[in-house]
Amino acid sequence: MALKRVLQISFIYPTIILRSGPNLGGLAPCVFDNLSNRNTGTRYKGKDGAQMLKRYTLPPMRELWLREETKFERWHEVELAVLFARAQKGEISMEAYTAIRAHARIDVGRIEALEAVLVHDMLAFIGCIQESLDAAGVGQYRGEYHKYLTSYNVEDPALILILRQAAELILTELVALQRALENKAREHQWTLMVARTHGQYAEPTTFGHLLEVYACAVGRSIRRLRTVRDTELTEGNISGAVGNYADVDPAIEEPALAVLGLHPAEAETQILQRDRHAMVLSVLAVAASTIEQICRTFWEMMRSDVGELREPRKSKQRGSSAMPWKKNPVFTEQLMGLPRLVRAYAEVACENVATPEWRDISQSSVERHILPDATALVHYMASKLASLVNRLEVFPDRMGKNLEATRGVWAGNRVRNALLEAGVDPNVAYEHVQRCSFQAVDQGLPLYQALEQGQFAVEPLDAEGRTAADIIGKERLASFFDARTYIERGIKHIFGDDQPPNPAASIPAQPS
Repeated sequence: MALKRVLQISFIYPTIILRSGPNLGGLAPCVFDNLSNRNTGTRYKGKDGAQMLKRYTLPPMRELWLREETKFERWHEVELAVLFARAQKGEISMEAYTAIRAHARIDVGRIEALEAVLVHDMLAFIGCIQESLDAAGVGQYRGEYHKYLTSYNVEDPALILILRQAAELILTELVALQRALENKAREHQWTLMVARTHGQYAEPTTFGHLLEVYACAVGRSIRRLRTVRDTELTEGNISGAVGNYADVDPAIEEPALAVLGLHPAEAETQILQRDRHAMVLSVLAVAASTIEQICRTFWEMMRSDVGELREPRKSKQRGSSAMPWKKNPVFTEQLMGLPRLVRAYAEVACENVATPEWRDISQSSVERHILPDATALVHYMASKLASLVNRLEVFPDRMGKNLEATRGVWAGNRVRNALLEAGVDPNVAYEHVQRCSFQAVDQGLPLYQALEQGQFAVEPLDAEGRTAADIIGKERLASFFDARTYIERGIKHIFGDDQPPNPAASIPAQPS
């Protein structure tokens, strides 16, 4: 019995157990051997040093990228498609194709052992398949497997298929995130709050408005990802060692790729050009940046001094090892940090475009890291943010108090415009409203009162020394401080309906 060694080695996707023996030339039983659950640690490791953190990889992506059989099954799928096309053309018998399809087996352990000797994963994979055909008694067809092909005639179409699967998984989570944002936006369509620009009080709006902005941004990422899926991830390249069809009949390429749901690229070298992959990761980087923007804004609203939102938390959850009172927004912060990685991966993908001449291998080792990581991270972030949004704690009362804390200065532009309409000089009107606003905040006075009294004016608004209340009229001036009326038309327009405001989620109109 062959001596078995247990080695943990690096590879593209999972941590795997290498089972090898000294007799590499003997026949081994080649069967599907699911190794996807072998690793119980925090990281999955791969052959080229690639590592994916378990905590940031959800089960569907784990199955796609970290289950070693997935890659080899896609390779085998491409090989079978080529064999089928060759059989249809009469290059091989349909009997040969059927026998290979029925008896070929993938044994990850055997592939690993062969690769340790050959230092070539594709040749190790081919050797395993050929051994399984020998063991099944159909070894006469072993030479047809991979005939006329180079490695990337198989690997590139297979990678496109995997990236398409990854895109579908991400799209599912992005759609769920958009739906969560839209539902929460509708729930808070009339929850009044003060908008802040440059970190300063700006004008009233609603929390629902903010969420609708983010829902639309996620929607744009969905459209972009669907576009790159349907344009950049639809082509394959089965055109020989340098892409000139010297050994491969062009009549084989099109039907073979059609079996896979792909179509031939117009002109390629040995590999598909990497502008496609760079575009995919660029779109993912934008999606990740939108997630970061949402979480950054949530984080600002979760600050102790703002207190408008709170991250959902478990009853026994602790925020700090030293400060028991802390309710740290740890998941929000996590989703603020991970997009930095995705953007870095997109930059690296752009550098991969510059593969020289008919190819080198510089892009290969990089892709073993960036493609699994980038897709898995965006999938994870979209899923987790959707969950956060669905369970987000919102405090309308605090939003209302923060709006009241502005002392009504948000109405200053309405006042200034009314003064302009009354004939007041623009600079005089601006400086008057500005000074009254500053003093109202500093002294804790409502802006309405400061304008009514006119005690902070640098110079008279007009020759008669009238106050803003005198010029505009007290009743009209007071109406400028009705926040709900001020934004109602715009909110209805944004949401596309005539739903009446929710009085419970609004601040009553008060000039004081």
